[in-house]
Amino acid sequence: MYFKDKEHEEFYNKKIGQVKQKDAYKNNIIYLLSSNKETRNNFEEIYSIKNNTINIYSLKAPWQTGTSINICRLAFNLFGEMASDNLEEGASYLYTVSSIFSNIDINIGIEALKIMYTY
Repeated sequence: MYFKDKEHEEFYNKKIGQVKQKDAYKNNIIYLLSSNKETRNNFEEIYSIKNNTINIYSLKAPWQTGTSINICRLAFNLFGEMASDNLEEGASYLYTVSSIFSNIDINIGIEALKIMYTY
């Protein structure tokens, strides 16, 4: 498995160790959220391991950066096929591959897709 850095790998191993029943969705969201400093620091605001739920409103948090938002969008999309930042709107161009991958480490994105579809 590809890890961006030691912090990514250590945080991923810590969080995945808290999961009782592992599957591709949980593995993937934890992998992606572990890859970025902002998403690691705000992990519990974004995703609840206990309840297996995402918080869409975390996308509007003041700590978000362009990269962390795209990490969250990819994670949310793969977790629940989410295609908009607003639950009341339809699909958004912000969830297209070109938009999401525009400022994230391409290796992280590719690894996330491998996790999702080969788990």
